Amino acid sequence: MHKRAQGRCPTVTVQDLTDRHDKQRGEPTAAVHTAALGEFVSALTLDAVPEHVRAHAKLDILDTLGCALFGRGLPIADVLEKALQVGDSAGGATVWGGGSWRTSPATAAFVNGTLAHSFELDDLHHVAILHPGGTTLPATAAVAEVTGSGDGADLLTAHIAGLEVSSRVGLAVGVPLLMRGWHNNGVLGVFGAASGAARVQGLSAVQSQHAIGIAGSLACGLMAAQYGAMVKRAHAGNAAQVGVRAGLLAAQDFTGIEAIFEEPYGGFLSTFADDHVIDELSKDLGTRWETVNVGFKPYSSCGSTHSTVDTVLKLQREHGFRAGEITRVRVGASTATRDHVGWRYVPDQTITAQMNLSYAASVALIDGECFVDQFVDSRLRDPEILELASKFEITGDPEIDAGGRSHRHEVKVLVELADGRELRGHTDAAPGSAVHPLSPDTIRAKFMNLAGRRVGERNAAEILRTVENLEELTDLGVLWRLLANN
Repeated sequence: MHKRAQGRCPTVTVQDLTDRHDKQRGEPTAAVHTAALGEFVSALTLDAVPEHVRAHAKLDILDTLGCALFGRGLPIADVLEKALQVGDSAGGATVWGGGSWRTSPATAAFVNGTLAHSFELDDLHHVAILHPGGTTLPATAAVAEVTGSGDGADLLTAHIAGLEVSSRVGLAVGVPLLMRGWHNNGVLGVFGAASGAARVQGLSAVQSQHAIGIAGSLACGLMAAQYGAMVKRAHAGNAAQVGVRAGLLAAQDFTGIEAIFEEPYGGFLSTFADDHVIDELSKDLGTRWETVNVGFKPYSSCGSTHSTVDTVLKLQREHGFRAGEITRVRVGASTATRDHVGWRYVPDQTITAQMNLSYAASVALIDGECFVDQFVDSRLRDPEILELASKFEITGDPEIDAGGRSHRHEVKVLVELADGRELRGHTDAAPGSAVHPLSPDTIRAKFMNLAGRRVGERNAAEILRTVENLEELTDLGVLWRLLANN
């Protein structure tokens, strides 16, 4: 097993760059897809959104808030507060779970987005490879609050606009972006954040197009952060704050790259991933809803570990073996999964354990679950976990790779036991994904578990009721006050 992922960055020659420049001389590049997205964001109304899509979007808002409120009780929240209150004057945007802490919309979006991504619990579009809720909602909410824009229906509409746009950009680049070493969430999340911020302000199609063009030019996030760096959590927060700035700047007719996705030199797709599918940006826009393909995490670890965790837990329930009986675990996975989370586990920070397949599956086999309590500091160097994690072998499976990106989370598992038994399991897609969705009641229970730890069960229940009836909320201040409670 290799220690860490090996990036694949294609060689670009001087001639390649010259050819790209030549393509741009003369007529401006047509912004077909970028303009279509801007028009979609500007024109979207809640009446145009099917009921099942609205319901899913509200679950996404609920899940995002639960993750962020739980994050407010983690040490990273104290770090953010101490660092970001330096020179900070009182502002009009709420820090969720922050009590009296109100700040600028960009800072609020940064904090809330970072907290939403602070413990690997946030939503996941498994094919587009991003967590769109934790980047879109913090930006949209902050802009709505400081500008006094809209009501609950407008907030929901803006959130859907953001989920649709960022997910489609993810479908256009997907795995190649990740394998190049970029953190998809930080890079792609800016588009959902900017789109939500534009929609909640009621910007024109051209302004919305420019908000997208501004955001894409400011996108960043490096995947090496998964090896123990706190900054990995902040990639979501940065994407959210970029979206805030993009939306507010576009409202003042500040311009971005008009053809951000089409430009052959220095455009988003041409720069971040040579192997892209540009038509995914606007194909069936407004009729095929990617919002419903946003999944929810049952486990507090990287989504690429979930299929293996689920498979070994099912095998354990079916065959009744104990973790101490295991002599070896072989996992066949996509090359992307192997490179992303299949490296040898060496104890470091919580994020290291959460991004490692061997740790996540080992602690699940020992504890029978893989949620927040399995990633506290006292478990990261547990000798029993370390011993079991050392018995994992993760390899790339050509058959799984041949299935394409929709099979990225497929796994084949072989558990070998001391008594000679060999137990085989297979999972075609991650639990919580659109293929194997969690029930709405499970998502609500997850919210109550996470939010209740921070704001108490009564306040959490009131937030839940408010979100479930968001279309009827005429005063968003009710929601902001509930979210400020700590």
